[in-house]
Amino acid sequence: MPPEYAPLFAHWRDLLVSHRGFDAGALVTAGALAAACDAPLFAATTSRLVVDLNRSVGHPGLFSEITKPLPAAVKKNILAAHYRPHREAVTAAVAGLRAQGKTVLHIASHSFTPRLAGVTRHCDVAFLYDPKRPVEKTFCLNWRRKLALLAPNLLLRRNYPYRGAADGLTTALRRRFGEGYLGVELEVNQRFVQAGEADLAALNDRLVAALGQALARTPLTP
Repeated sequence: MPPEYAPLFAHWRDLLVSHRGFDAGALVTAGALAAACDAPLFAATTSRLVVDLNRSVGHPGLFSEITKPLPAAVKKNILAAHYRPHREAVTAAVAGLRAQGKTVLHIASHSFTPRLAGVTRHCDVAFLYDPKRPVEKTFCLNWRRKLALLAPNLLLRRNYPYRGAADGLTTALRRRFGEGYLGVELEVNQRFVQAGEADLAALNDRLVAALGQALARTPLTP
């Protein structure tokens, strides 16, 4: 929580530590994947109750009910200080690789609450992609298959609990960079981080192993 906005959330502490405040475990998973692939890691730690970095400017969910009523000038400052730096860093990295003629695979790490509005989400790990993009689909299918072999007890789904083609950073980057950019969102059930570090670490080990096998199997060039 940026200190200048902390007073706004003095009476919202339960919300801050809930799934609304941040994606528990997502940064740990992202770090494991990046380290295994020797890939750059781009991460932001500002609570999405301040601003949701995975929403486009103009999206109704960009600001939370706490920050949405703020004056336009304050929200402009939030975007400049806490939203644009992350988005622009990722975009610049993709642009640099595309300028070299390289195909870019971008894996965005997220997590989701096991229950929402009293409904249990029957999923352990999900792979989100745009179904209209064959290479993204093939890669996710391969990653899912390899993970299923390594961890047959996991419940694996595709485009759940959200749609891979919905508003988000990967969707924006697809529009900008075309077929040379592959955007995949990984969604992990927060029950693993709730169970403790060992459970999440074990899952991450399997995700890393399955990712390596999927990369070896999938031609990423469109």
